[in-house]
Amino acid sequence: MKQRFSKYLLFVLNIGILVFSFLLVAKFRSGTRVIISNYWRSLIPFVLIWIGAGMGGLKFSVGSVENGAEMLKRVIKCDTVAALIVFVAMYIFNKFYYSRYIVLGTMLISVGIELLIFIGVYYSMRFNQENRSFASPRLITDSKAMEDLQSPKFFVPEEPYQIPTISDKEYIPSFAIEIAEDSVLVPFFEKYLAKDTQLFEFLTQYIDLSRFSRSKSLVLDSDSIFNIQAEEDGSRHLFMNLHKINDFRRLNAYLIQANRLLQPGGVFICKGQTIGERRRDFYKRYTPYFGIVLYAFDFLFRRVSPKLPIIQGWYFAITRGKNRALSETEILGRFYFCGFELIHKREIDNTMHFILKKSAEPREDKNPSYGPLIRLKRRGKGGKIIYVKKFRTMHPYSEYLQSYVHATNSLQEGGKFKDDFRITSWGRIMRKLWIDELPQFLNLFAGELSLVGVRALSEHYFSLYPADMQELRLKVKPGLLPPFYADMPKTFEEIVESERKYLVQKLEKPVRTDFKYFCKGSWNILVKRARSN
Repeated sequence: MKQRFSKYLLFVLNIGILVFSFLLVAKFRSGTRVIISNYWRSLIPFVLIWIGAGMGGLKFSVGSVENGAEMLKRVIKCDTVAALIVFVAMYIFNKFYYSRYIVLGTMLISVGIELLIFIGVYYSMRFNQENRSFASPRLITDSKAMEDLQSPKFFVPEEPYQIPTISDKEYIPSFAIEIAEDSVLVPFFEKYLAKDTQLFEFLTQYIDLSRFSRSKSLVLDSDSIFNIQAEEDGSRHLFMNLHKINDFRRLNAYLIQANRLLQPGGVFICKGQTIGERRRDFYKRYTPYFGIVLYAFDFLFRRVSPKLPIIQGWYFAITRGKNRALSETEILGRFYFCGFELIHKREIDNTMHFILKKSAEPREDKNPSYGPLIRLKRRGKGGKIIYVKKFRTMHPYSEYLQSYVHATNSLQEGGKFKDDFRITSWGRIMRKLWIDELPQFLNLFAGELSLVGVRALSEHYFSLYPADMQELRLKVKPGLLPPFYADMPKTFEEIVESERKYLVQKLEKPVRTDFKYFCKGSWNILVKRARSN
């Protein structure tokens, strides 16, 4: 179905490319309007010939292409045949008085754009097929963990800060015993980490290497998943890879395989460079003046382009997934998504090193975290399940760090997170300006939300309400502007009472109540800069 959609999409795109190329050529010639007037009728058979040659040569059947080189040959072959047919038609119908600049210019621009788009679509489709079970980017994030997330509003600091660790205690798995004679302690010290004393000291501080046997341990310095695919499930107690995870082409697939080869409670040690460390590296190598410019281009290429359709395909075709830019939040989120839990982390030589334990089986969400839009599963009027739309303001895979955030972040009054490192810098701006809430107007137009009303809640948060409030809530639609902004309660109990007061009044005098709460809430938001919990 997806390949058929891509075929039709490329078909329509190709028509647009031809028209665009013709108009672009006409734009750079004097008498543009005259050119368009004289040539637009001839453009129709030209497009039909071009599209017909493409259909005959299977140019739009990207799913049947084996590699990028074949896609290149197919586009050039089809366009060459189309060009020959056009020239023969011009000869037969005696149309050689047509401007060579217009005809050849339209053809050459069309070929150039087609090569860029068609090959990009091919590589993008191949990437999505390879990662179908792990992370296939879509417009809307389709993740159960995201749907069930009740993301609160809170104050976000202007400057980034250190992401906290869970504990400073030494980790000893339940299966570990004292085996000093056959342990990995000596090989780690004398061989694997002989030149990396800082990493050795870090490991020995948080795990007891004398309790892990050599036969149950695996140490690699490789970015290839093939080196661990032959390992039996649950065959290892400790696995360390000294290669940066930024170079893993299929990162989630690798982490899932690492999870499978470890016994429950087993330790996985790895390292990766975060975007903060990457930025500092640019500033150090190129000075802050040139570094900030070069890093901006690097950020667009390494961080933004892998998430954009078509361009994403070119990115992975060019880089093979090497040296990708990853935020520390995304790295941690991928670990938790793949069934790991952080023991400790430390920055060594401008690279973050992680000690992890296998705590669960990998998640099965097929589209975890890359869509610019998210949907949140909520209770609507009468208990109907609705999906509230919002713009994503958090780093990818942030939804899988909910337990981590609870374990590491202190809470403000009313149960709000004091700090949340999962929010991106642009996400902070969107939240301050309420841009992230705009897609909820789609729910408003669909009749699922009202302009004023209690906030739509997830199943979990709904279950926390008293039984009488649950019944009361289901009698009205949730709203975009909750009564919180009018009353500004500070605790959960105060929130419940604020909503109770609103709902009782709403059921008696709906229009008057909504108007009163809308005016008061808007005043607090615009004038008093109120924020919700």
